[in-house]
Amino acid sequence: MATSTTESGDFSIANAANMSPLSAYQVLAAVFLGYVALNRYQYWKKTPKVMPLGFGSLPWLGPWIGTVRLLRDPVKLIREGMAKSNNGLMRIATIQGEYILVSDRNKVAEYLRAPDSVLNAQEGANDQQQIPFTMGYGVGHRTYHTPVVRGPITQSINAWTPLLVDECCQSLEEMIGSPRDHKAIALYDVIAMTVGRMANRVYVGTDFCRNKEYLSNAADYAQAVVITSEMIRPFPSWFKGILVRFMPVMRHRKAGERFLGPYIQERLNGKLDEFGEKPTDLVQRLIDAAPPIERTVPQLAERVMALNVASIHTTTMTLTSVLYTLAAEREKYQEVLRNEVLENLEDGQVTVKTLGNLPKMESFLRESGRFNNNGLMAMQRNVKKDFTFSDGTVLPAGAKVGALTLALHRDPEVYENPDVFDGFRFLQSGPSVSKPSTLVNTRASLHVFGHGRHPCPGRFLAVHEMKIIFSTLLLQYNWELAPGTEPKTFYIATMFVPDTKLKVGVNLVTEG
Repeated sequence: MATSTTESGDFSIANAANMSPLSAYQVLAAVFLGYVALNRYQYWKKTPKVMPLGFGSLPWLGPWIGTVRLLRDPVKLIREGMAKSNNGLMRIATIQGEYILVSDRNKVAEYLRAPDSVLNAQEGANDQQQIPFTMGYGVGHRTYHTPVVRGPITQSINAWTPLLVDECCQSLEEMIGSPRDHKAIALYDVIAMTVGRMANRVYVGTDFCRNKEYLSNAADYAQAVVITSEMIRPFPSWFKGILVRFMPVMRHRKAGERFLGPYIQERLNGKLDEFGEKPTDLVQRLIDAAPPIERTVPQLAERVMALNVASIHTTTMTLTSVLYTLAAEREKYQEVLRNEVLENLEDGQVTVKTLGNLPKMESFLRESGRFNNNGLMAMQRNVKKDFTFSDGTVLPAGAKVGALTLALHRDPEVYENPDVFDGFRFLQSGPSVSKPSTLVNTRASLHVFGHGRHPCPGRFLAVHEMKIIFSTLLLQYNWELAPGTEPKTFYIATMFVPDTKLKVGVNLVTEG
């Protein structure tokens, strides 16, 4: 029996050795086609049966064509999809993969109600910003900072208001000064530095919030996170970890650790504040909440830097858009908003009570958030288990879904004349209105800070900072766009980036 098997084996090997080149190529071709067929089947299986946008008629090249079209003119392509879609769903291809965009607010409400075991928000955020690679594995997978920000940090905002106002005034005085004649300034840079100073005043104190090298590194880190996340996205996970080691984002992270290291170590050693009491700033709150694996200098510094990204980048982009809009329509809004602040000052100061009685400013902020879309896609979720919409459309496991901001913020069924900016659109009146809605109140049709089960936990501090800066600017300065200029809108795929180089003319407010 053994001999027979050997002979049979020898015969097969001999046959293979004597196989003609044509036959060998046929076998290789069959293997290759089998691999391609399996690959396409797996792609088809996890691809929702939803209208593809901009894919063209070539099935093999469709996603590549769609990606190029999205990069060239995302707004035009998205508007085409909004006009064609009959169920509020469309599929787009980006450098980082394919997404299902949801433009119907009822469907958005449906998917936002899904538990994380089905549609996962943290994995969606990790994908969007490549958090485990750009900010650190712990930041992306051990999110103990979220309840810290949502709880004790938010609860301390009113007590911190005098500190925030003081830091804002000092920052604007240093960066703008007191120009009697128009002075051209890069508004984005002013806002980024001021937001950074205010946030770090309550994060780590005056030693850091007034350290220009520390602040510059924090701002550069925030920008590097955004850029790096886009650059590494197409690569496999194992290679991303290698790539980031040679990119500026890692250099800025390490610099942040060098700045913060001694300060954090003192806190880990139990250092008390000047009154002999346990401090209540962000670092101490993080130390108290951190699991043992995260209670180290490198990990805590990494966490503070990550929260700087969240506080500086989003707040700066949102407020810069607000101020550009006001500069473009200053005759209509600037004096009205300034007078509202003046009427609510207490002993000439901006206070918690002042900030709580600015309904016109609240409306202007909300309308700017609605009109100046901060990105075309928001509230991304990664599909862990098949999810079925009420109309029967299935999102298979492995897909990615997000809300189409442009459609929701410009929904004609919700907003009258949605493509027109109306700064007082949200101004409520009448005896039945006890408290105006603010930018922190989220909904599907206005989601600057997200909506549903996972809205941004830092939105209360962010809006508080924006209102302080906005109020202080109104009290001290006039600003306007130079004749013939206007802010340019930039998109990297679905991500909105405001015009960071535009200069505006600023001069001191004079009485009378």
